[in-house]
Amino acid sequence: MGGSGCFDMKKIFAICVMLVAVCASLYGQHKYETFENDRFFFSVEYPSDLLKLQPLPENDDGGTFLSNDNEIEMRVWGQYNAMTETLGARYNATLKGFTAKPSYMVLGKSSFVVSGIKNDKIVYIKTLYRKDKDADVFYTLTIQYPQTRRKELDSVVTRVANSFKILPGADI
Repeated sequence: MGGSGCFDMKKIFAICVMLVAVCASLYGQHKYETFENDRFFFSVEYPSDLLKLQPLPENDDGGTFLSNDNEIEMRVWGQYNAMTETLGARYNATLKGFTAKPSYMVLGKSSFVVSGIKNDKIVYIKTLYRKDKDADVFYTLTIQYPQTRRKELDSVVTRVANSFKILPGADI
């Protein structure tokens, strides 16, 4: 009876490790990298095994990421508020163009999120707003993908959106 208990524990541990690995692969775990913008001081994580960063624009305002099949597109950028637009006005303008009323709409004091269907694709938009004495800046993240890939991508969108932030030092 002395040695068999230890063998059973090792066997149980090995089975648990295998189950965790199988569950992780079933839930489509992705490899994430962080994209940082030095001009507008923001960052966002993106699934680097799913999306590839495209060549950066000359004005260095952000980045575009595409899947190999071009079905998934993520864009992120900073933009000075040259027209002195309010966050509410930007939110209302964002609501336009959706096929139906967006399924998710939240307007806060310094950000908003809108998600719904546009041109037969799911579109997720998150905008952060920073106002200070020198400059007002909108930071926007958009992700769009086919409705057929919703189950696969909902958790990806959640992680990416939660990672989107203004970095310290954003006193532009």
